[in-house]
Amino acid sequence: MTPIGILVLFFLYVPMIFVVVFAFNGGQQALLWKGFSVRWFGKVFTDSSIISATLVSLEVASIAMTLSTILGVAFVLAADNMSRAGSALASGLINASLIIPEVVLGISTMAFIRLLGMSPGFIPLILAHTTFCIPFVVMPLRARIQTVDQSCFEAAVDLGATRMRTVMRVTLPMLTPAIISGALMAFVISMDDFMISNFLTSAGTTTLPIYIFSLIRKGVNPSINVVATMLLLMAIIVTVVSTLLTSGRKDES
Repeated sequence: MTPIGILVLFFLYVPMIFVVVFAFNGGQQALLWKGFSVRWFGKVFTDSSIISATLVSLEVASIAMTLSTILGVAFVLAADNMSRAGSALASGLINASLIIPEVVLGISTMAFIRLLGMSPGFIPLILAHTTFCIPFVVMPLRARIQTVDQSCFEAAVDLGATRMRTVMRVTLPMLTPAIISGALMAFVISMDDFMISNFLTSAGTTTLPIYIFSLIRKGVNPSINVVATMLLLMAIIVTVVSTLLTSGRKDES
């Protein structure tokens, strides 16, 4: 590994290690070590505000994951039957949110829901999260479908299967690893989102990243490190589960 690669990994992962280590800090300040303690974990797990924000994030992320996965699968199946130019155009439009600044997406989404006569709250939050999670579902699906042997679909047609039956019995089982991977990725992206959520939350719909930001503004203490550690652990678990499930499906096939 080159020195530049080592330096990049250092800047990526060392700050995370510090956050995890200082989550066990017994002092009152986030980055001033006063001895090992787990008391901040107890405070976080009994803090009603943190629990409420976590439940909101979990609910929004679960619904957004489900909707974005359904829409993402439908989009990939439809784009696969388009002409090359049409498929490229559709993919470009669906992936545009990956390069558009989040602050622009947040402002435009807020303006759009205002035009619809809606106010920031739970429903707009779900709609926004579903929208920006779709590209993260589509990416592994497009990569997977491009590697699938087309003779499988031709064989299904030759055996008399209708288009719907081919999709249900051949296409979707082959795409299952990518569907799982995309769904879990959408869940994590939704859980971690701050910028867009900041424009769409209201009283009673404060997500965990928004609540963490409000805690930082009041003063940083080890509870911030604890929440960050739990989010990091969740991301690691989701990644491991996604990898294991995907590998398992590939081995079966």
